[in-house]
Amino acid sequence: MTMKVVRTGKYRQDTMERLVEINSLEQLHNRFKRMDYFLGFIQARISGVFPQYVDNLITKYQNLLHNERKDAIPVDLDDIVSENPHMKECPELARLVLNYILQILQLPTEDPLGETKVVNRAYFQSWSHHNYSNLVVLTETIGRKEAIALYKRFVTHYSMEKRDPNRVTVDNLEDLFTKRTEPKATPSDWEIVHTMIGDGKYALRNDNCVFLTAIGDDFPDTELKYHVCCYGDYENFKVHHDSIILTMEHTIAQGDPYCSRVLHDTRVDWDLRHPPKSFWDSLEPEND
Repeated sequence: MTMKVVRTGKYRQDTMERLVEINSLEQLHNRFKRMDYFLGFIQARISGVFPQYVDNLITKYQNLLHNERKDAIPVDLDDIVSENPHMKECPELARLVLNYILQILQLPTEDPLGETKVVNRAYFQSWSHHNYSNLVVLTETIGRKEAIALYKRFVTHYSMEKRDPNRVTVDNLEDLFTKRTEPKATPSDWEIVHTMIGDGKYALRNDNCVFLTAIGDDFPDTELKYHVCCYGDYENFKVHHDSIILTMEHTIAQGDPYCSRVLHDTRVDWDLRHPPKSFWDSLEPEND
């Protein structure tokens, strides 16, 4: 097969500081739903030390909060917590986590949540920073090796749980390649080089990561950063079809200049070998 190599996206210098319109109540419900699942998942597997883990999390979030937020009670706290039974069992932790996410979003605790504008950098950080803290504290509570293994299982299980079994999937990766490389009126901020490297094998090289640009140097532990920011991709790419397997050997999170990914359609071929670094280094888009 002749390789067609296409670059999509163009990162803009104002990306991080642009204002984006969000519904903060919906966004906080999304963050809490994931954390509620996380707490239930962890509690079921380390029930003996779970109370200590919650106490350690409370201490962590108290230290992360600015003084004026340490004792604040957000207006919509009860609304958000009421739908999350595991968070409801840990009311002090729930209050601190909500205050922390509001702090990241630079939103006041005394105003009702709803339609508002936030800085793009803060919006991206609001997805990742509390998850990183949760994993850091888990390593401190049960040990690094066990904590990482448990967190990986959580990420996979949560992705499986939230995936719609009735979603529209792709018949083949060639169609997905065509769809994802079509020119857009407004290019994405994600700069990605795409190519098909064989039947049922779609290669993507991410030359930037907007999430990691937003995070900057906030996550000093690159291994934990990888598991918070990247590990979910393995299961999440199955949104396109349960037969699609992702391989990924280089990541920006771990200090590589790009993320190298291949989507393998196992309906076509179960050979999951990943191209060597020389392949990714020499991948030149035709439309540059």
